[in-house]
Amino acid sequence: MYIYFLVLICAVLPAYQIRFQIFGLPMTLLEVMILILFVVWLIKYRSLKQTIQKLGNWKWIILIWLIISTLAMFIAPNLREAAGIWKAYFVEPILLLIVFVSLVREKKDLNLILNALIFSALYCSVWAICQKIFHFGGMMSTEVWNAPKIWRATGPFPQSNFLGLYLGPIIVLTFGQIIANRKKCLWFIAYSLIFVLSLAAIILARSNGAILGVLAGLIFIGLIHKSSRKWTTIALIILLLIIKLLPVARNYVWQEATFQNLSGQLRVNIWQGAISLIKTNPILGVGLDGYQNLIPQYQARFYDPITHQLISVETHPYPHNLFLALWCELGLAGLTIFLIIIFQFFKLGFRELFRNLKLEIRNLDLEKDNQILILALLASIVTILIHGLVDTPYFKNDLSILFWLIIGLTICLKFDIIKNN
Repeated sequence: MYIYFLVLICAVLPAYQIRFQIFGLPMTLLEVMILILFVVWLIKYRSLKQTIQKLGNWKWIILIWLIISTLAMFIAPNLREAAGIWKAYFVEPILLLIVFVSLVREKKDLNLILNALIFSALYCSVWAICQKIFHFGGMMSTEVWNAPKIWRATGPFPQSNFLGLYLGPIIVLTFGQIIANRKKCLWFIAYSLIFVLSLAAIILARSNGAILGVLAGLIFIGLIHKSSRKWTTIALIILLLIIKLLPVARNYVWQEATFQNLSGQLRVNIWQGAISLIKTNPILGVGLDGYQNLIPQYQARFYDPITHQLISVETHPYPHNLFLALWCELGLAGLTIFLIIIFQFFKLGFRELFRNLKLEIRNLDLEKDNQILILALLASIVTILIHGLVDTPYFKNDLSILFWLIIGLTICLKFDIIKNN
């Protein structure tokens, strides 16, 4: 029964948007579900100590992560707001991770979790596509100076970027399921359909960061997976030739890469403000929610470089860069432990990828389901990191939980918790 409640949580991660108060304490539906599951699991299984032991060296990394976030809460300019972020983005994802490692034991459990995440991508994508077809919802966004605003899909979220941030890593996990189920006709068709719909959704959202992140994740899979390595390499060569030979493509890529368009210029302005804020306390940072509270003092107003017309005085909750956000909110120690988490994840993932195979990367064929899953998990983090160069794919209820679910799957595979039965 508990595994099904965990599956339900994974299927409704966007439910964090349903907000209310309990005895004056702000809560979300997602938070309540996580806390209920953890408390009931703790009472029923009484295996907290054993589950923490299963985390191995991860328990120390996670402990340091929680200690740093706790310190960041107390140095924040607004303790109440910081406490809400601390419980939602740091404590609750770890509580769910602990329950996850305890409950996910068999291949069927793994498939339930993956299918729950993929199902969430399905309804988010269908929602976004229906917004386009039936002309409801979405948002209008200025993409070019002195040009009309452009419509962008948002799905169940208030902003189009939120849709791209959520779908990106799940799209890559879905692609892994396509590979794993390539010999099962119905599942192959179902996963392929969801993959195409999800790609269409992030295109409708005009989320260039998500598109770039997904592309990086798919290339990562293609270059490591033996059967597709040659074709991936050929496709990359063709793509580079198209960019080089076609002026339109070349100019577009150059503008995007050098942040010359409106979105890019706004991001550069935001990053400059974030760097100025970091310089005020580069060691400790400014605490949880400190960026949003303090950045108006450091972010310059943005003017049209040609007409010098004021374009934007808007500030954002986070600086559209994952690494700057971590440095601002958690200080240098927080950024360092995050990089250690990423290093440990890829070290563990690659070790498990080649475990018992005694194969070099050039010979890896990935016929076993677990190895396909590990490769997809690695690629999903690649997607998050690449998207994190231009956005903040962690500091959100659903994104922080999704991040630690990916970590949890890898931990389970390390300890052979997930069997092929």
